[in-house]
Amino acid sequence: MIRYFDENGIIEPTQVERLPDGMTADTAITAFSDFLFDELTGKYGAKQVCTITGGIDRPVYAIERDGKHVLVYKSPVGAPAAAMAMEEVGMLGVENFVAFGICGALTDTPFRTLVVPDRAFRDEGTSYHYLPPADFIELKNARTVRARLDEMGVNSVVGGTWCTDGFYRETRTRAEQVKAQGCIAVDMESAALQAVCDYRGKSFYTFFITADSLAGEKWESNDLLKLSVTSTDKVAVAAAVELAFKLNR
Repeated sequence: MIRYFDENGIIEPTQVERLPDGMTADTAITAFSDFLFDELTGKYGAKQVCTITGGIDRPVYAIERDGKHVLVYKSPVGAPAAAMAMEEVGMLGVENFVAFGICGALTDTPFRTLVVPDRAFRDEGTSYHYLPPADFIELKNARTVRARLDEMGVNSVVGGTWCTDGFYRETRTRAEQVKAQGCIAVDMESAALQAVCDYRGKSFYTFFITADSLAGEKWESNDLLKLSVTSTDKVAVAAAVELAFKLNR
């Protein structure tokens, strides 16, 4: 692997649309799943304010409360594309990112449990373009996320997450290795998104909803691909919105 160099990229995320005149937003919420994103934009009256490209055009919405705005956009699945979208939204003046979505459980955790990851095992490639090599990256604001969820009366569990690029290469051997290092969930983007924020001097806040399980001998898909909104999903969306507006200046 080419070693990490702390230098500017040849291409920088500068060619993006701007927010409407007079609008500012310090904080953005991003979701990965269609059903979570639809709940987020539909329930809270989000209105489209601009578009980012990130390989394909992606609309950016805004939620308004008491004259303040929080941006909302849907992240593509996978670290490289999600990081690209974050880079472009960051150019709109965003300093805080709240990301939430579904994850796989690595331990005996009930479906639809909220997980607050406090560190991510870097089994993906994108984070290594932003930070020097290391097995783990600290998800620095896990305590804040957990505290905010507690304030809202939302139960959650805290632990490490295995961040991987290879959805269909999540082998039993690798799963047992990361479990032995304290990982309780598996996702595909958290390490990269934290790395982007660390490199750009921004803040990252994230939590997951367990949707499938790798804890047993066989994969339990449960409702991973079921496009419906449950009460837990609604709570998670509400929690993301409340967290975002608390962060917003």
